[in-house]
Amino acid sequence: MKTRKIAIIGLGNIGQAVVKNIKKYSSLISRRTSLKIELKKVCDINKRKRKIADKFSIPFTANPLDLIRDPQIDTIVELVGGIEPAYSFVRGALKEKKNVVTANKALLASKGREIFSLARKVNRKVGFEASVCGAIPLIRSVSEGLVGCEVKKLYGILNGTTNYILYQMQKGNIDFNASLAEAQAKGFAEKRPSLDINGIDSLHKLSILSYLCYGVWPNLNKVYTEGISKISLLDIRYSAELNYRIKLLAIAKRNDGLLDLRVHPTLVPAEHPLSQTSSAYNAVYCDTNPAGELLFYGQGAGGPATSSAIISDIVNIASYENGFMRKEEKVSFRNTKDLKMRYYVRFMAQDASGVLAKISKVLASFNISIASVTQKEHKLRKCVPIIMITHEAKEDSIRKALSKIDNFKFIKYPSQVIRIEDL
Repeated sequence: MKTRKIAIIGLGNIGQAVVKNIKKYSSLISRRTSLKIELKKVCDINKRKRKIADKFSIPFTANPLDLIRDPQIDTIVELVGGIEPAYSFVRGALKEKKNVVTANKALLASKGREIFSLARKVNRKVGFEASVCGAIPLIRSVSEGLVGCEVKKLYGILNGTTNYILYQMQKGNIDFNASLAEAQAKGFAEKRPSLDINGIDSLHKLSILSYLCYGVWPNLNKVYTEGISKISLLDIRYSAELNYRIKLLAIAKRNDGLLDLRVHPTLVPAEHPLSQTSSAYNAVYCDTNPAGELLFYGQGAGGPATSSAIISDIVNIASYENGFMRKEEKVSFRNTKDLKMRYYVRFMAQDASGVLAKISKVLASFNISIASVTQKEHKLRKCVPIIMITHEAKEDSIRKALSKIDNFKFIKYPSQVIRIEDL
């Protein structure tokens, strides 16, 4: 039986779950793989975490270099989070000819190109299944199961916090702030949830999927990213009346030689499986050739779910000669302003004659055609909601038209616009 010796840097919730489950399932892993995984040492700068190591009779250190420079250790599991010092630990481990497993999506999104380049140079592997969608075997499914396929389109609910907030707004008929507070109380959202609600976490994961599917590490600053903090209960209600659900989607499409990457709230048809993704679950829908349409669904976060993916990476790296090392490709990106799609637009306007005509005139001047319009009878703060669905229009035209409309005195609040994906 082959033995592999690993070490873990970082004993937060995920690190503790990995330690616990390696110990718990080591015999099961051995029976299934003829592989013995030995947890040789763990590390955390917080010396009080020693009691966790003592509980499982594992040597502890507060110095990561003790693990990185140990010649007996085969694989370093980085669970520190953030970019530094995590990047230094990963680089150090690879330079010491050790394999690396990480769940750090921010690190990979920012430094993936450098990490995989170094791994190729020193002929070592990087496991990162846990970086996107937790326990869902998405990374391996794409990199191995779809190795002979072209991913034409990918739509992902990649952040459980935002999905929980939007789901509870709809289910509980509560506003954004109340839903966020509930998510924080139940542990689905951090005390400082900006990375989640502003779409940054989803952006990091989309960057990793871009590399997997298209061989491209995008410039994060150039990927259009919009969060959910401006989604109101009105939008939740009105979209439901139109037979849509609002989801924060990470989107990747490749056509006409251009790659389209973006993260933003999206109206999804109510009958589509992505609309049925509830609570803090994740889901990824892929349109591929020749495999067809595929849906991945499951727990996307939390210690137990993430630890499952990390252990899978450890075993996979130890069992197989070749890790995932896709070569980068040169791909041109589609400018978001050039996109064409349908839009949901909500105006908060003064209840007066001629308002709808003036709005329609501006939209027409930018070649934006209206598919449907609804003016709600009830007044909110002396305003009347006007809900429009456009035919396919150019993104740049929508932006310019709404900028002009918002300058009218009868428009009392900035217009709300949400993109529609007809999946």
